Amino acid sequence: MNKTLLQINVNGQQHQIEIEPDMTLVDVLREKLGLTGTKKGCNSGECGACTVLLDGQPVASCVLPALKAQGKQIITVEGLGTAKELHPLQKAFLVHGAVQCGFCTPGMLMSAKALLDKNPSPTPEEIKMAISGNLCRCTGYKKIIDAVMAAAAELRGEKTITMPTVGEQVVGSSVPRVDGIPKVTGQAKFADDLSFPNMLYAKVLRSAHAHALIKNINTKRAKALPGVIAVLTADDVPGRNGYGIHIKDQPVLAKDKVRHYGDAVAVVAAETLKIAEQALELIEVDYEPLPGVFTVEDALKPGAPKIHPNGNLVLHRKVYKGDIEKGFQEADVIIEDTFKTPMVEHAYIEPEAGIGVYDGGKIIVYAVSQGVHYHRSEIAANLNYPVSKIRVVQTTTGGGFGGKIDNSVHILVALLALKTGRPVKLTYTRAESIIASTKRHPFTMRYKLGARKDGKLVAAEVEIYGDTGAYNSYGTAVLTRVATCALGPYEVPNVKIDTYTVYTNNPVSGAMRAFGAPQAAIAHEAIMDELAKKIGISPVEIRRINAFRKGSATPTGQILNDGVGILETIERAVEKSGMH
Repeated sequence: MNKTLLQINVNGQQHQIEIEPDMTLVDVLREKLGLTGTKKGCNSGECGACTVLLDGQPVASCVLPALKAQGKQIITVEGLGTAKELHPLQKAFLVHGAVQCGFCTPGMLMSAKALLDKNPSPTPEEIKMAISGNLCRCTGYKKIIDAVMAAAAELRGEKTITMPTVGEQVVGSSVPRVDGIPKVTGQAKFADDLSFPNMLYAKVLRSAHAHALIKNINTKRAKALPGVIAVLTADDVPGRNGYGIHIKDQPVLAKDKVRHYGDAVAVVAAETLKIAEQALELIEVDYEPLPGVFTVEDALKPGAPKIHPNGNLVLHRKVYKGDIEKGFQEADVIIEDTFKTPMVEHAYIEPEAGIGVYDGGKIIVYAVSQGVHYHRSEIAANLNYPVSKIRVVQTTTGGGFGGKIDNSVHILVALLALKTGRPVKLTYTRAESIIASTKRHPFTMRYKLGARKDGKLVAAEVEIYGDTGAYNSYGTAVLTRVATCALGPYEVPNVKIDTYTVYTNNPVSGAMRAFGAPQAAIAHEAIMDELAKKIGISPVEIRRINAFRKGSATPTGQILNDGVGILETIERAVEKSGMH
């Protein structure tokens, strides 16, 4: 493709750059100028992580053709302030706790700067509007709004933002984040920000079938494409070709069968990302589609298609206490209901990314991670490589919420580095992240609770079915955890709780904040409200009667002796809400 000359002023410096005509501004900033503070989150103009100022206006640089910036003035987060001389916005974000993972921060800062340049005295509502195109999964936005208000006050000369200093007394004091300044200045390096000499780019071929046999994979045309260095399939995985938090049931590259839409089938490493993408289109896979199961009910029916050789039931966890039949006989009121919760995407703003480096017999992986030791052991087992010669470096990680505990790019980039001897980068697209990442488990929950007319719970029978998708991941742990907390913070003497981890051909479910408790809370709190209504007491009162207190016993028989704060929490909530 013929190159075109682009002339732009970036952060006060004039640049003349030869670019491909179809390049976007974000790629010019990141790849040509090394200004990686501007992030690529969605690459479709939706998340705002790529926001820069173009002649003072905030723009989504990921969808802006670079040539549209011809002759214009651009400001990125690197031009906002420096570590030694922070802009008031950068200071305020640090002081007010508006910086957490930091991936959305550069774009958020640029949108805020555009607002304050035009409106030095914004209202909270005006700030909300100004940053409405910038998504954040960590802060809840309140601290961001507070920070913009504080920065505006300093810019007007009304107040000075003072950065906290670290003294001898750290505990109980406000101290600056160790990683705060790099995050607000754009210097923090996330995985996709890293680059190495002679680096290759990887792409993954994923199944377009939810359930199918793999009859043949033909990679000849892909391997023959100029610029392609490696095309790997399951036969190229030197180790066990299986990983998982508790059960090693998920292949690095599917060999005989795919079990969900998006299963990794082959991986390519090439000199450029475009070549790697072209190579994927040249790989021919012969599938034999199989019937799929997409609900736990269908998965557990007699004769249902088996997703794994041992069947679709992964684990049945039981928590029984007391005499359930006697308990219901004592009940004056019994409520039964069924609840269903959906699959939930983590939606971290940073897509999964990593780089594998082969260095003199050692393999180093720089990647997003919430568990470097787990990733290290999985790389070793699947590459059949000494764990002592593998190092996993957690790069600055843009949100996780449990989803980046699981393996994503880690084994693949290590495998490609081992096979090619060169650094290899793999970055998921937003669509790929949604297809391949783990989710919060969808639950089907059947509850039966009995209470006396004075409001005291006497019996609870609970069945919970968790859809763990095509592979277990954290499924058995999540359904074990929910078995112990299916009744929330309420004491019940007679309990029968059964939870089931079930394979389906849906996306994989795994770790997500609170491990099953949020789904169960929807059920047990709704049932408590219905019981209160039927008995004729307030929703608050029924919780006061049944809440855990010192000496209470959980469904597993644990006696709570310390740290039992639910009653105090209820009273604080009553006080704040005006309820009775």
